[in-house]
This record gives sequence, C-alpha cells and structure tokens, in this order.
Amino acid sequence: MGHEEELKPEQVDLKVYPFVGSLRRTWSDFCATSSIHGLRYTRDEDTNKIVHLVWLLISLVMFMCAVVMAHTFYLDYRSSPTRMNVESDHTPVTNLYFPPVTICPDVLFNMQKSKAFLNTLHLPQAAELPGILRKLHIFYGFMLDDERYSSQDIEEMETLLYLNNLTIQQFVEHLRWDCDEILYRCRFNGDILDCSKIFQLSKTFFGHCCSFNLRQKGLNFTAQRAIGSQKYGLSVIVRYKDDSYDPVQSYSYGVKLLIQEVDAFPSAHAAAKFVAFNTETFAALRPQETFCSAAVKALTIQDRNCVFQNEFPLRYFSDYVYPNCELNCRVTNMVKFCGCHTYFFDFNRTADRICTFRDIPCLVDNFANIITRKKSTQCYCPLTCEHFDYDVQISNFPLQLNMPVPDKFYSGLAKNDGVLHVFINSFSYRRLRRDLLSNMVTLVSNLGSAFSLFVGMSMLSVVEIIYYFSVILRKNYNMECEARNKMLRKEPKFALPKANDTHNEDKKSVFIIHKS
Repeated sequence: MGHEEELKPEQVDLKVYPFVGSLRRTWSDFCATSSIHGLRYTRDEDTNKIVHLVWLLISLVMFMCAVVMAHTFYLDYRSSPTRMNVESDHTPVTNLYFPPVTICPDVLFNMQKSKAFLNTLHLPQAAELPGILRKLHIFYGFMLDDERYSSQDIEEMETLLYLNNLTIQQFVEHLRWDCDEILYRCRFNGDILDCSKIFQLSKTFFGHCCSFNLRQKGLNFTAQRAIGSQKYGLSVIVRYKDDSYDPVQSYSYGVKLLIQEVDAFPSAHAAAKFVAFNTETFAALRPQETFCSAAVKALTIQDRNCVFQNEFPLRYFSDYVYPNCELNCRVTNMVKFCGCHTYFFDFNRTADRICTFRDIPCLVDNFANIITRKKSTQCYCPLTCEHFDYDVQISNFPLQLNMPVPDKFYSGLAKNDGVLHVFINSFSYRRLRRDLLSNMVTLVSNLGSAFSLFVGMSMLSVVEIIYYFSVILRKNYNMECEARNKMLRKEPKFALPKANDTHNEDKKSVFIIHKS
C-alpha cells in the first residue's frame, strides 16, 4: 500500500501527542485506499478544505442513513419474526376431530324438577314454594350484573341451604337440566343414536349444559372424527322436558349453541349462536387450523410471541388455550375481590371457597373488575401458537310439522321443537403454517444491503477498518515514536577559538551549532 518505513523530521508535528499524530496519518492512509465510497475525496490533495468538509458531511449523512435502515431491519426482525403461509387448502377434514358442540338451555333450571325437589325440603319460616321458585333467578347473580338482589332474598336462600344441610353444588345438582330433558333425538354420521351416548353433562360459563366431543375434566372424551357434508354431521331435535316451562315468563324461546376448540371451556369466547324453537337451523362450519414449523418451535416464547399448551400453566384449568386463560383471569379476580369462585368453575384443582348466595352482592359490585374491564385487573394471556378456528354460518327456516319426510329422524316432531344440524360444509379445510419471516442469514443480508446502498460497505470493508486501526495504527505509532526519539538523541556540535589568536583574547567563546 506504499506506507513509508521511516518518517522525515518535517513530517512530525511536535505540537501533538505521538498517538494523535499516528491516528491522523492512519486516517489519511485509510481514506486514500478505502473501498468505502466518498472517503478518499475528504483527503484529496488536489482540492481545498471546503471540498473536504462537504465530502465529509456527505459521507456522515450516508452512514447515518445506513445505520437507521439497519436499525429498522433489526426491529422488524425482533418484533415480527414469524409469518403465516397457506400450507394447504385441500387437507381432508377426516384428519380433524368433529368440533365440540355444546347446547345450553336458555332457562337456567328445569322448573318442574325444581318444584318437585323443593317440595322435599324444609322451607324457611314464612316462605312458600312459589316464592322460592321465583327467587331462583338469583342464580344469575353468579354470572351477570344485570340486577341487584335484596338482602332479604339472599338471606332466605341462604337459610334454605342451612336448614337442609346443603352446599350450593348439591342444591344445583337437584335443579339443573339433564341432557335427556333437553335433547329428544340425535343423529351422527348418518346413524340415529341415543343422545346419552354422544352428549355429556358439562360445566360451562352458562351453568350446566350438554356437550358433544368436548375434552373436559370428568367427561369421557369421545374423539369423534369429522366427515364433510350435512349427511355425516350432527343433527339434534331439541325439546324441553318440563311441563312448567313457560317461554313468556322465562323470556326464552330456544337454546344456546356453542362451538369451540376441543380443550376450551365453553363460554362467551366460543362461537355462540341462538337456536329458536319451531325452526330448523343449519350451522355450517368452516374450520381453519394454524400450526407451527419446526423452526418456529425452536424459537423462544419472546421471539415467537405465542405459547404451546405445556408452556403456560393455568391455576384453574388443565389445558392452555386462549379462552381458558381469559377465564382463569376471571376466576382469579373473583377470588381476589370476593374470596371465592362460582360453582361452575369448580374442578377441584384448588382449595378456594365456592361462592354462596351471600357472595352475590360482592360479585355484582365487582363485576367490572372480575371480567377485566379495567386495565389494572387484566392478565397476561399470550396467544396460542397452534389452534383451530371455526367460521359458523347460520341459516334457519320455519319448522313444518306435517311435511311428509321419509327420514325417520323427523318422526314424532311436536310443537315447540327445534331441529339443529351442525356440519362441516366441505370435504377439505385450510391449514395455515406459522413460519419464520426471516432468519439470521436474512437479517445479515438486509444489513449488508443497507450499508452497501448508502456507503458501499461490505464485510471486506469491516475487515479493512479493523486492519487499518489495529495493524497500521500500531505501525504508524511506532514510526512516530522512533522519529521523535531520533530528533531528541542528536547532540549539538560546537568549535573553540584558536589559541594563538591574541587579538580575540577578550572575546567570549562562541558555540557553533550545526544542523545535521
């Protein structure tokens, strides 16, 4: 590269430290030979200082632009490391479990059964059976905040439990609906079946309901596989087995339909639809699966921004899915503000107290805190990396009781019945793959393109910088020190006057210093 092996005295500036001088010389050498665009013009001997300054400013601006773009690439890499790709639109639905279907009566309790049970109990003093039946609506205080309940009604219901030595769970067991009191006939995969063989009593946010293919503690998971088309779907005739049912007094004329993931607790987070009586309802499902590639699974939770079921344990639920986490937060807030949780969240996983009627005022007053309307009571619930989503399309028609139909499933239809068909409307479904948006190779490539675009730098330029400001800088420093030492070691030369020079006896000695 043509570096001098020895410095001349006129090249040494004694006004600055040796390191500063060597640094200036190294910078000049680097600018003259560097592959980085623009730097050589900052030390060009054919131009003046103004041109040098302009090129220096241009180089600095370009370098700052490269740094900003590289920083942007890095932030994108850290904030969104994954992307969604369509793996297939033609995956057979036979690979899936049939989506869990939960049917909830819109009336909380079977009034005929409740009346018969209450007749066997000791009622509080001055209480009558019709009055107790009317006060059963107080159970909605465990779920909603629509109404404030009088302390007199609360104490009367609490006294009823005390007189008969009943817990709230035991009391509910005698009032709730059984599945055979809601479901009249069932058909699955084209076969008419006893509903009790495929539906089981489950706990939900809406009380006790009947669920098909739901995986919940205490239930026998049936693991029924899906087949496309209505013929191989699930069909149900809904009929309340309750002579005391009055749709006017109960403000209800149908049932709730909930469709959610296999491991999710049935709640308002599910796809919820209303199925009215005297109608035939068709619920067409379009499933969509999201799964992760092996590269995404290898990332940390912070990088992929989602979790798998075994990575985020919950206190009140055994399986992690996002709806369960939201409900877990709700139960946690119940215990925090009222010291108990409601009976339908009781899975014997904790020793927390079950709420009684006396806790209803606290639940109602703190409803906003419990359901996390306030930010201070919200919980961290990461998204699940792998999950199923169900798009539910509902269509319904008036039920024709006297229409001749060869299908035996429709035989025996009565007034106020409801017919429900739940089916997957295709033989295939979509699978989405969560994959890496970029990896380290892509990041390095993006960073290289940013610096190459603005300043013409490459990895070789980085090596060049390291070389110059280590090896060459050290060499220049040694040369600078050596040149300075030589200048200081040289002794002055002088001459004495001649001995026989008598006329100069009175003159002073004169030192004649010669420059070497």
